[in-house]
Amino acid sequence: MELSFAVFDHIHLLPEEWQLFAQDKKALSTENIGVQDYANIENLRSYYLLVKERQEIVFIIYFQLLSVKPIHFNLGEKKQQQFWLDLALNIVKPTLLVAGNLFRHDESFFKFSDVRLRKEQEADIYQQAVNFMVKHTNASGIFLKDVPSEIAGHISKDPSYHALQDDISMEIVIPAHWHSLCDYEKDLKHKYLQRSKKMRKSFADIQARELNKAELQHYSQDIYRLYQQVTRKQIVSMGMLNEHFFIELKKALKDHYRVCGFFLDGKLIAFSSAIRHEGIYDMNYIGIDYQFNQSHHLYFNILFHCLESAILAKASKLILGRTAIEAKAIMGCTPDYRFSFYKLRNVIVNWFYQRVSKYFSESQGDKWKDRHPFKSMVYENT
Repeated sequence: MELSFAVFDHIHLLPEEWQLFAQDKKALSTENIGVQDYANIENLRSYYLLVKERQEIVFIIYFQLLSVKPIHFNLGEKKQQQFWLDLALNIVKPTLLVAGNLFRHDESFFKFSDVRLRKEQEADIYQQAVNFMVKHTNASGIFLKDVPSEIAGHISKDPSYHALQDDISMEIVIPAHWHSLCDYEKDLKHKYLQRSKKMRKSFADIQARELNKAELQHYSQDIYRLYQQVTRKQIVSMGMLNEHFFIELKKALKDHYRVCGFFLDGKLIAFSSAIRHEGIYDMNYIGIDYQFNQSHHLYFNILFHCLESAILAKASKLILGRTAIEAKAIMGCTPDYRFSFYKLRNVIVNWFYQRVSKYFSESQGDKWKDRHPFKSMVYENT
């Protein structure tokens, strides 16, 4: 196919034809997709690519270009490795081109024409679009995030790309007979039931409530502070949000985006956020004051609160994401295997990626695979 490409680097520059083409794809609508631009996230640049064949749009796709910095990595006690990693990043100043959205996994951030295309044609258009943007940005690395299976098969034939290992999202399919958290607990094995009750009891003096847009504005700095406490404990945080992101996402998604605050004696000590779409309750970001984490089991209680919210919203599935896999497995999540690929175009970038990846795998471990908290009948019916 003979394709032409038009690239735009800010939401305000998008032509009207983008909006017309994206009108049935909310994630790509101009009021939705510009959240990162409006929030002005540091070290991140948005690109919007419009692909045509014979002057007709056949494909649109959203990209992000991340300037990779030392703040995006935390190797904990491995001080020497952290030093060399920071040094390499400051010398090379690598950039990562992301096909998709680092901060969302509830939607795909591309759309093909309604004109019938063969799967092979769609895969070819997708890869041509990526190749164009690689040249346009001269990125050090490329990350293809949450690729559909049909396109993933096409990408896997390209030896320059590597599949991201153990790329899983932890999820709970909510049975029809769960109408409250009590129903969830009835399906737990005794050991996990006792653990759940003990943790929930420690949460008794915490007040939870949904924050409206005005309250989000009021607590924006506190929310950001709590978010930072969580990201500082993560090995990799590819892209760092700012205090404006949560407000901008609320403006874009309105009632489909929910932020809950958790208060102790009137003080905000934690928050969780979630996106609701098509019967799915998708946890987005959380923040925790670790001063209270152990005494009130904040992290696990946030997970329980998300599950309860999903049940009450009559969602069919709760998605809890890619981090803290063992904790989510203890709660009852099972893995949904995703397709993501990467290509690294710089020797030094490849060197530090291999080391960070190894450290991440070691930290994650395999213990989560042995966690089966439900009674056998629950597994038999799912």
